[in-house]
Amino acid sequence: MQLYFIRHGQSVNNAHWETDEYKDTGRTADPVLTQKGIEQAKLTAEFLAQSHPEVTKRWIDPQNNCEFGLTHLYCSLMERAVQTGLVIANRLGIDLNAQADMHEIGGIFLKEQVGDEEIVHIQHGHARPYFERHYPKLIIPEEVDSRGWWPGGIEPRENEAVRAKRIIDFLLEKHLGTDDRVGVITHGGIYRKIFMHLFNVQVNGDPDFRMKYRIILNNCAISRYDFDEESMMLLYHNRTDFLPCELIT
Repeated sequence: MQLYFIRHGQSVNNAHWETDEYKDTGRTADPVLTQKGIEQAKLTAEFLAQSHPEVTKRWIDPQNNCEFGLTHLYCSLMERAVQTGLVIANRLGIDLNAQADMHEIGGIFLKEQVGDEEIVHIQHGHARPYFERHYPKLIIPEEVDSRGWWPGGIEPRENEAVRAKRIIDFLLEKHLGTDDRVGVITHGGIYRKIFMHLFNVQVNGDPDFRMKYRIILNNCAISRYDFDEESMMLLYHNRTDFLPCELIT
């Protein structure tokens, strides 16, 4: 099994970083892609669609110089991941399957500072009718109904590592021992948790330590892992060489 983690394109929240004013004020609970994010997604789709049969294939094509040949594609139900995933799925001619577990850490939420009090506004994410109307090609999990896919509130920190393990367990159960090439449109925060789970990383004995251990995954960057029944191999991480400098965010 080959597993490719692909971060979504730049969202309207991500764009705040370009103004050095990133903070909860002005944040959107479920942001969409910026125009830059859409361009990133299109270039990523073209890169993943490449095929060079004239290139002599050596070993396992560790840099995907011949092709990617994705056979399966998953995404979270956050709109920026759905948008990115559909650009890729449409270009590759494969299905896009949404999985609620693959969402960013924290979930869908909005915070507001009122005096000394921080208020969390309950959000539930988009419901099945919204996805069916705006993204008819998206394969939606059965449990998503008319109430929205997120239960509300902010995901507790202790749930993040547990969910990262659950994501990997799901992918291994579905694809380990096959020749499947699986893409996952993911998010920076949960990818860090997945990385830490895969490599059993603990900082100061705390597997959930947050501040001194950072993994960068740029918008639309690709990281590849290969699995067999006995081992896992990281072939590359945070690959963005297919994007022009001005689109690396």
